Amino acid sequence: MQKAVASQTSLVKSRPARFTLTAAARRRYILFVLLVAPAFALRLLTAAYPVFQTIALSLTNLDLIKNTNDFVGLDNFTSMANDFGVRGSLEFTLLFVFGSTFLAVGIGMLIALLLNAAFFGRTFARTINLIPWVIPTIVAGYAFRWLLDDQFGLLPNWIFDTLGIRPAIFISPFSARLAAILVSSWKDAPFFAIVFLAGLQGVPLELYDAATVDGANGWQRFWHITFRLLLPLTVTMVMFRLVWALAGFDLVYGLTQGGPGVTTTVLALQVFRQGILFFKFGFASAISVVLLLLVSIIGGVGLWLFRRTDVTY
Repeated sequence: MQKAVASQTSLVKSRPARFTLTAAARRRYILFVLLVAPAFALRLLTAAYPVFQTIALSLTNLDLIKNTNDFVGLDNFTSMANDFGVRGSLEFTLLFVFGSTFLAVGIGMLIALLLNAAFFGRTFARTINLIPWVIPTIVAGYAFRWLLDDQFGLLPNWIFDTLGIRPAIFISPFSARLAAILVSSWKDAPFFAIVFLAGLQGVPLELYDAATVDGANGWQRFWHITFRLLLPLTVTMVMFRLVWALAGFDLVYGLTQGGPGVTTTVLALQVFRQGILFFKFGFASAISVVLLLLVSIIGGVGLWLFRRTDVTY
């Protein structure tokens, strides 16, 4: 009997003690919930609710002109697959986003390397570098639309005076797409230059001195030191720019308004046209869902790449 009681006592002692909150700890948790609840509710109201509402609308044929609002399932997505305008917009969106992003990041890296060097007037050069970026995007689009116009644009007139030909940039689909990518890169490259310049300030100079002593040339120092140390920052900026470019259409709207035809129309511009101009809220919501999926995929790949980038000194 004593052995049984002793065994039960040892068993009770071996059990882990239950976690109990003191009155002060409970008050702190309650205070924490009360302080966080308004911000959490605001976030649900401004972020989560619009996303779920858009997904719900994408499954309907809500149209203010036709006065319809019926559940149609995946019919909107089927119509998108057969719609030439949406398919063309998806194609140009991917081309525009990836092309302008990598071009802007590459140019920004080159500008940062230049601004990081020691030369006379470096402070002034760093200041004027930001001028293209601070110009409103829609203003930059309309400005280049005037500069590149084949009738009275400055650039076509210069080419005509020099070579005797007047290029019609916005009539050819290839040249219109190329102009949109180049203008977008010109607009955003200064921002990346400043970010990369800040990253270059944190690279230890001792690494360059050691590499120079070992006989490394300029390209080797850049590839094995500068680029490797800035790789996490580069991945972050590329992901940021991709998501940023997917959601914007103001530059394309100001520059080409999606023409000629739909060759320079992006998905965000299609959402604007279908929803705001044509009042097809169901179809526009379906395009928004596709845009959301693209953003999610690119964001997930970017986070995966960021976690794989490991920098060691």
